[in-house]
Amino acid sequence: MPDWDAMFSPSVELTEVVLRASIMYLFLFFALRFLLKREGGQVNIADLLVVVAIVDGAQPAFNGEADSITESALFVVTVIFWSWLLNWLSWRFAALKWLTAAKPVVLIENGRFCRANMRRALMTTEELMQQLREEGVEDVGQVRHAMMEGDGEVSVVKYEDA
Repeated sequence: MPDWDAMFSPSVELTEVVLRASIMYLFLFFALRFLLKREGGQVNIADLLVVVAIVDGAQPAFNGEADSITESALFVVTVIFWSWLLNWLSWRFAALKWLTAAKPVVLIENGRFCRANMRRALMTTEELMQQLREEGVEDVGQVRHAMMEGDGEVSVVKYEDA
């Protein structure tokens, strides 16, 4: 017979659950935002973080390791709240846009590599040339602009496209 009271009675103060979820979400958000810009590919880093945090927070409730479902549910709701709030703040206040979207970085300008920007983006010439070949570019001289976008993707504007 299930212990219904134990399943829904928190064993930890609920404010501690919210505080722990908030601190860990913000820590991971800023760490991933500034350290793993290129690794995101098509998936937004913040969205990936939300999925991982939700899975981690919900997992104990699924396998019975949590003292209560209420704690895991509150953890998940807290993570979703922070994700929504940061996105809303960056949408509502232009000065906060940097929180959720990195500025594009110029990698090639008028057919010339911008080596200082490439170093900051940790992009080697070989990696950038691979991206150019995927866009059908054989020679850097064909490129008017190449930018590393906020999501880590490289966009290329060829002279004939401009």
